[in-house]
Amino acid sequence: MNPFLAMRRVGRRTAQYVDIWATCSFPGGALRPFLLVVALLVSVACSTRPDSPGIEEAYAAREGVGLRDELKPNAPVVATLALGERVEVVERRRRFVRVQTAAGVAGWTRDTRLATPELRQMMDQLAQQTRTEASQGVYRALRTLNVHLEPHRWSPTIYQMEEDEGAELLRHQLVDRLPRAPEDGKPPPTPTGLDDWYLVRAPNGRTGWVLTTGLYSAVSDEVKQYAERKRITSYFALGEVDDKAQSEPKTTWLWTQTDRPKQAHDFDLIRVFMWSRGRQAYGTIKLERGLNGYLPLRIHNLLETPRGAGPGFTVTVEKDGARVERTYVLVDSRVHQIDEKPAGPPLPPIRLVKPSESIKAEAGLLDRLAGWWNR
Repeated sequence: MNPFLAMRRVGRRTAQYVDIWATCSFPGGALRPFLLVVALLVSVACSTRPDSPGIEEAYAAREGVGLRDELKPNAPVVATLALGERVEVVERRRRFVRVQTAAGVAGWTRDTRLATPELRQMMDQLAQQTRTEASQGVYRALRTLNVHLEPHRWSPTIYQMEEDEGAELLRHQLVDRLPRAPEDGKPPPTPTGLDDWYLVRAPNGRTGWVLTTGLYSAVSDEVKQYAERKRITSYFALGEVDDKAQSEPKTTWLWTQTDRPKQAHDFDLIRVFMWSRGRQAYGTIKLERGLNGYLPLRIHNLLETPRGAGPGFTVTVEKDGARVERTYVLVDSRVHQIDEKPAGPPLPPIRLVKPSESIKAEAGLLDRLAGWWNR
């Protein structure tokens, strides 16, 4: 519970007990006004505690946020924040803030490395709603990349991926590009185009949205050359091939790809690559084109089938206007489709609820006092 809210509640209970005591002990409530003023002073004293809304709080939005003594690149780091650590904002200068830790150490950092209490609650909602979603592959940032709370350019930045930093891909979404956030009582903004977004989960567990153009797949360059300039929209390891001529086993890869960006579906083709001992090179052992496919794919470590036993995977595609699930098994060096059935429901949409202002959501102590006074 918010500490300030807890103190407010204590203040309200104190005032209520004082009011009851004054009514019972003094007929007509003769001392009620005096005692209620005392209760009000108690509440005001509580509200001036360090946890009151007068202090601007922030929380470290990533692990290892360094606080520098001055606003200089080579200034010494005076403290390092752990993920979620609470600080108080002391000063702001453009995109930098000076904060103070619970230990009293003050230093400067970028505002993008911190989150407000309200933003932190919404980040927690996003992480909670997607915590069970399986990774669809690791993707890395082409350059410093903003991670947003929602799939919109104007949405708050909750994290920044450094160049080549990796994150797990969870979802893809195509959305209208809006120049600003919709506002109550105003006409909705006119879209200026379409944007492709990926939902990713960073190593620190935080989840957020990034533009797909800012990421590249972490598939090894040895096999990425076969991508034919098509975007790899998910990838998985299906097993390994041992080859005495090679220093280490060769991974068997499953990919999904798309021919064109900005499509409502997630992929157009699936491809399985396997290492050939005879040719000493990778080759395609399964290829299906012309699909309208949707993430997530499911990987099966072992399937027992009439075709044989081996690893497998399930994909969701459109067929005759409906979605179906197709399951495949890899036996030796061949991929067989072993099942097709109606698909289950798609992933539920993510819904973030803006936290209500706790003090406004409840009747404040002053309002309660006014009510008692007018009885």
